[in-house]
Amino acid sequence: MITRRSLLAVAGGMALTSGVVLAGDSLRPKRTMLPAPSGGDDTRILNTALRAGAGGLVHGPRGAHYQVSAPLVVHSGTTLDMAECTVTLTAGSGCNLLTNAAVANDGRDRDITVTGGTWIRADGVGGVGPDLHTLRFRRVDHLVLRGLAVETFGDKYAISLGDVTDTTVTRIQFEVQSDGVHIQGPAARTRVATIRGSTGDDTVAITPRDWQSYDDVSGPVTDTVIEDIDVISAAALVKVLGGSPETAALRTTVRDVAGRAHNNVIWIGDDTAEWRTTGGQVDDLVVEQVSAATVPGRHVVHLNGSNVGRVHVRGLTFADPGADGALLRVSPLTAATVAELTVEGVDVAHLGAGPVVGVDSTARVQRLRVDGLTVAASAAGAALLQIAGAVDDLTVRKVSAAVPGDSYLVELPHWAANAVVRQASVSDTAVAGRGGGLVAALAATHRLPRVAFSNVRTSGKAWLVDLNTRTELLLSAVTIDDTTGGVAKVHRSGAAVVRGNTLRTAPGSQGVAVGSGGSVTSYVLDLAVDISRLVRADGSSATNTNAGLPCGIGPVVCTGLTWQNLHTGATY
Repeated sequence: MITRRSLLAVAGGMALTSGVVLAGDSLRPKRTMLPAPSGGDDTRILNTALRAGAGGLVHGPRGAHYQVSAPLVVHSGTTLDMAECTVTLTAGSGCNLLTNAAVANDGRDRDITVTGGTWIRADGVGGVGPDLHTLRFRRVDHLVLRGLAVETFGDKYAISLGDVTDTTVTRIQFEVQSDGVHIQGPAARTRVATIRGSTGDDTVAITPRDWQSYDDVSGPVTDTVIEDIDVISAAALVKVLGGSPETAALRTTVRDVAGRAHNNVIWIGDDTAEWRTTGGQVDDLVVEQVSAATVPGRHVVHLNGSNVGRVHVRGLTFADPGADGALLRVSPLTAATVAELTVEGVDVAHLGAGPVVGVDSTARVQRLRVDGLTVAASAAGAALLQIAGAVDDLTVRKVSAAVPGDSYLVELPHWAANAVVRQASVSDTAVAGRGGGLVAALAATHRLPRVAFSNVRTSGKAWLVDLNTRTELLLSAVTIDDTTGGVAKVHRSGAAVVRGNTLRTAPGSQGVAVGSGGSVTSYVLDLAVDISRLVRADGSSATNTNAGLPCGIGPVVCTGLTWQNLHTGATY
């Protein structure tokens, strides 16, 4: 006799069939085998099987080749295993190839996994708006796409995600004509990894709000990881946009990006061709371990956003002597501010004409930090950091570079009339080459109020600074190994005040060169210079190298308007 007590005792581990407990049975997931291909349109038989297998494991027979003319629909709780199967969406279908149930019924799905299979969008499928995408998923929690091959012969995104949470897209092989993986908001906790093949547009794109034709869902895209990308892309390998002003891309990590882009490798900020993809916020973005190449005129990292917060780039490697664009360029279309940009661990085997970091005239970067930059060789005259816009606080640390010709570590170019660096520091740095120097600000309209140098060595670079600005220099443990120049070359509108200690210059070097109208004031006793070139200021000091002056050679201090030799007491 079956009692209520006996039912309660066994219900945890037994199955109920027609109200009877079958002792010893276990709960097993439902398994459904898809029918064999019909030789014609398989849409109806496949969707019937997917409905019957909803909530369980559905798998296709190995080697099956299906043709469909309407979307295949996968349901909540379903794992669809299509390993060694091929599904082709035929010409004229005008729809997606694979979707989830909530795309059509406006509900919400969860726990959907699709593994394996080759998914083909034939030439001439066509469609309107979001129907142009091949695999389209909307309103899904816990979605996994793994081990798929996707081929398209036209139309739009290969994998389109929108209004999803906890999504993993991994081990995907693309041969597609548009974007590979395209993420629209809202989307939270998405991981895209191990992507191979080729794409006709961006390989992985985040657009919290999309272009008008595909703008079926929108919202913030948060906590995204994009990694292990090695693809040939006709556009960017990774694009991270903020969308429109009411949306954002927040807490994004992009890592391990190789391959080749025919636009910028990493594109951050705005797509100004559409208002829906312009003005949204990008913040807390990390880009690391990027070795991908690009084409002339493009950049490894291009930051053009009008609403960008913190960006951290590290582990970038580059070797293309023919490249003519900045490795990392900050270039908003209109005036915009970036809160914080950190660039560290950059290894350049050969730098072309473009700088490592370029800040355009439309950009203001509140905090720019460059830490750990190695440049083994470069084109003559190439600047490492070129600031044509504004930087409030610039920190440069641990740079080792060989840069020939009239090149500079930090350059405010003469053609950028309004370039400004409000304060800068350079430390733990060694730069070698012939000509040029470390820091240049050559236009009278430039602003460079203060630069601090600590533990810095130059070899063959003529000048520590080349200035046409009013600038205070703070020196600590600086060595200049070049006989043709020295600490400062100052032009007619420039005025340099030099402070600090532990300065070493090559014997016979000029120390300073001052153009008509310019001036240098020294408070560094170690500065070896013809003191007749210096401003007489009470308390100033230097080491005189002009034996023809009455004070003689040696360390001197200025009291009032008189230089006095500290060893002999002689004055000038």
